[in-house]
Amino acid sequence: MNKRLLPLLLGFLTMTLLVEFVLRLFPVSTGYNLGAVNAGQPIVHGAPHFRYTYSKDWNFDLANSGVLNNYGFRSSYDYAPDARSIAIIGNSFIQADAVVPKDTFTERLGSLLDRPAFAVGGDGFSLADFLAASRWASATFGSRTMLVLLTTGDLSHSCMPHPGGHYLKSENGTMTLSLVDRPPQTPLKAKLNDSMLFRYVYDNLRAAANWSKGWRRLDDRGDAAPDPAGLAALLGCTDRHYADTATQFLLKSFHDVENAHDARVIFVLAPGYRREQLLAAGETRDVDVFGRRAALDGFGIVTLDAAFSDALSSGVRLDFLPIDGHWNSTAHALAARVAARAISSSLDAR
Repeated sequence: MNKRLLPLLLGFLTMTLLVEFVLRLFPVSTGYNLGAVNAGQPIVHGAPHFRYTYSKDWNFDLANSGVLNNYGFRSSYDYAPDARSIAIIGNSFIQADAVVPKDTFTERLGSLLDRPAFAVGGDGFSLADFLAASRWASATFGSRTMLVLLTTGDLSHSCMPHPGGHYLKSENGTMTLSLVDRPPQTPLKAKLNDSMLFRYVYDNLRAAANWSKGWRRLDDRGDAAPDPAGLAALLGCTDRHYADTATQFLLKSFHDVENAHDARVIFVLAPGYRREQLLAAGETRDVDVFGRRAALDGFGIVTLDAAFSDALSSGVRLDFLPIDGHWNSTAHALAARVAARAISSSLDAR
């Protein structure tokens, strides 16, 4: 080996180890040590009792730490089968990385209704995943009430296959719920995930995502109308025919869940007050159209628009912008109060 190269390599190694040590003194985002997803375990979740830390961006914004529960979900308590339980199903708004579990929509709602409430959701979940999660929660916990939180794009994104997720596959005029398996973590990946330097670059700096965007930080909310390219990305592979067919399939499938387990599915419509979330056709969101169809089909619907609009008009902060567009603890508490009032009377009979 070149004698000049050896000191450089030793210096690089020493600096890497030093940075690794220093980063262990900070709340670097660790992820949730996600497990394999397959037909036997169809819902993505972290390692049970895994000690995690969440933070965002280079300066560790929104940092919080905790321990995943016995099923590998963010919760301040373990889950156990209970017919009185309410399964709260959704995407990153239900996972609520930046909010401590006791302040989330799920746990506040459970407290208000004096019932076990189990959050079953994950980042990137779509309506296809919500259907799979409803089936899984009713079978696993015996939950007879499922609250499904709908946010912009949940129907549109149901056509997009992704590892560890479900999607609606349309073939020869027939639609089916399909799963893309997520392989178990390899030993190499496990070692990388143990490195705080790797986690900082990958998660806090969001290297993979930012590389594809040319390292331009995009604001979560702007006053300009959404551009066509952004709308095309939001719509994914969907079109009007797909949306109609997918809606029919999903409504029938959710009814099948109700009938199979003597359960009730209730859809909660989250407000889409961010302009870039609005779709092109008259600024109508895919989930608003789905919600109207669901109401006509006999499903319970809870809307949060009025309560959120009143809060925003009063100057109440409901998110973490410009850092993050997800709900803050105030929004979670408000959503829980609205949902509790809307469904409490119907739960008394269950």
